[in-house]
Amino acid sequence: MRQGNIRHAFAAIALGLFGSANASVVMNGTRYIYPADAREITVKVSNVGKVPALTQAWIDDGDAKSTPETVDVPFNLTPPLSRVESGKSQTLRVAYTGGDLPSDRESVFWLNVLEVPPQAEREPGSSTMQLAIRYRLKLFFRPKGLKGSAEAAPSTLTWTRAADGRFSVTNPSAFHVSFNDLKVVSGGTGRDVEPFSIAPRATVTFEPKEPLAAGGDVRIDYQFINDYGGFVTGSKAVGAP
Repeated sequence: MRQGNIRHAFAAIALGLFGSANASVVMNGTRYIYPADAREITVKVSNVGKVPALTQAWIDDGDAKSTPETVDVPFNLTPPLSRVESGKSQTLRVAYTGGDLPSDRESVFWLNVLEVPPQAEREPGSSTMQLAIRYRLKLFFRPKGLKGSAEAAPSTLTWTRAADGRFSVTNPSAFHVSFNDLKVVSGGTGRDVEPFSIAPRATVTFEPKEPLAAGGDVRIDYQFINDYGGFVTGSKAVGAP
């Protein structure tokens, strides 16, 4: 369903030396779960700033460049446009409208909230730049009756090491696993890996940002994000190539 209609990008720009991009709007979560049998879920948007804020909200299916005029997703989001007074909140309602989504695994979408700042007062001879701030948060559609649980999914991952120094991880579960932190540890030294998410039934290949230390056992230390936005740590030994 296509959603909302105002200009997607906002910027009042004059050639200048400074800018303003202070966020006033905050959400009550960093990710949202939509159970398939839910009538709707709600998202609370609060204005913690000192002036009113105009917000626009829409959902996309993974294309970060999409706009409210071009998206086509199986959700209805209301209201798409809101004026949120200082110190007040607005409730966004997300309702699933039906569609051909997999019933044996989660699907992921993205909730976008664009905060458009009010027009700043300009002193004569001054130059300013105003920028809109866009939040993009994951929205998981979770079918009924999936085997296992999102909390246990990271422990089901299988990790392998190739002779060329790269690693692979396979997710056999029905749930998405999102990492906040990831390290390959060898010889007592940890090497950072760029965090990523792995979809159900998918395999991701990666490599550390720096070469591994020689010798010793190899393990993966990770921190994944649970349904509530919290961080949970884990570790897994990796066999030789």
